[in-house]
Order: sequence, then structure tokens, then C-alpha cells
Amino acid sequence: MKTITLTDEQFDTLYEYVDDKVTTIVDASVDYQDSEILNEWEDLFDVHTLLENIKVKFEEKLAKAQAKQPTMEWN
Repeated sequence: MKTITLTDEQFDTLYEYVDDKVTTIVDASVDYQDSEILNEWEDLFDVHTLLENIKVKFEEKLAKAQAKQPTMEWN
């Protein structure tokens, strides 16, 4: 197992790249009606799932933290 540290911007860039690649692969599989394409990229789909789970957890924590912030009142 490896551990890497990314800034938010780096993570977003990586996630978007992998997400776009996965979308392209899935679309190609549908266009060519070839499920073997999906099997060839199984490891990338695993990475995508991992990144997506991290993204969701981060967004949930961020939403909870923002909900705890006091509401600003303007006079």
C-alpha cells in the first residue's frame, strides 16, 4: 500500500482526469458493444472508485464544518 499527499487542487485535477478517462472508456465500451474494454481497465475503475469515495467523504466533512459556522448577521 502506498500513501500520497495532495493539495486540494492536485486532488481535484487527478480526480477530474481519472473521471474523464473512465467516462471515455465506458462510452467506448458502449459504442463498440465490447465489454472486454471494461475488463482491460478494471484497475483504473478501482482507482476511480477510491478517489470518488475520498471526494464524497471530504465533501461530507466540509458540509458538516460549514454547518457549524455561525450565521453572519448584517445590521
